[in-house]
Amino acid sequence: MKIGSVNFLLAVISVTGGKVNAFAPPIHHHTRLSVADRDSSALNLNIPRLDLPGAVADKLSEFDLKNPNKMNDEEYRSYSGAAIAGTLSFFLLPGALVSGIFNDFGAIAVAIFIDFAISALIGGGLAIYLSLRGDSTGETVREYGYKVLSAVKDATGIGTLRYDLPSAVTDFMTNELDLLNPNSMNEKDYDGYSGAAVAGTLAFFLLPGAFLTGAADVLGQFAGAALTDFVFSALIGGGIAIYLSLRNDEIGATVNKAGSKLLDAVDNVIGDDPKLLK
Repeated sequence: MKIGSVNFLLAVISVTGGKVNAFAPPIHHHTRLSVADRDSSALNLNIPRLDLPGAVADKLSEFDLKNPNKMNDEEYRSYSGAAIAGTLSFFLLPGALVSGIFNDFGAIAVAIFIDFAISALIGGGLAIYLSLRGDSTGETVREYGYKVLSAVKDATGIGTLRYDLPSAVTDFMTNELDLLNPNSMNEKDYDGYSGAAVAGTLAFFLLPGAFLTGAADVLGQFAGAALTDFVFSALIGGGIAIYLSLRNDEIGATVNKAGSKLLDAVDNVIGDDPKLLK
């Protein structure tokens, strides 16, 4: 990188106190394009515009860079996409190595597995027992379980996965524990029983299970490392991408094109309806 680009980045950091907001996409009160005015490359992912501080904007002309505050919507979208791409690229590669995120993956996987196993046995087991009771408690638990599973079905499109328990198990459940036989349930009751098991497992997994197994501590350490990674990625990776995207040459055009393609890809994932990041 040229000395001029380094000086520009240092100037931005010094003026803004070194905060990540120095590289946040600026808000500008331009008139928004209506949905009807948008063509096939519609701005489905609308980026909020934040005005750069005057001291920072004034420095841009000294380095022969474009002023984001004066960009139209399409130019600003490409510029923002470049900043996001630069941040993500640095976050996933050098930033992750520096912050030590990769070192925690093994511990996280083990903690989550243990937490889930205990949660399925205790939280899920208790919910299953309650849902198989033949009284009003069982009816209530199955009703809530049915609502949970219906929400999951609506969100994922996955149908009911039903399998019969061994007769030795069902005989013990019905004769010794006076519980209902899941194999004989109608579809709604079975969904309620299954949903209760899922809800009980997740509830225990997120609360007591996470603390009992130590998963909360491991995930907390990972969150701290991820935050450190993101801050440095926004300052370094995002900052470099912003500088390159504001250049008035082929490099700037290429970087902006890449930023636009990134947001186009996001648009394809989230759908055609315009989204607004607030």
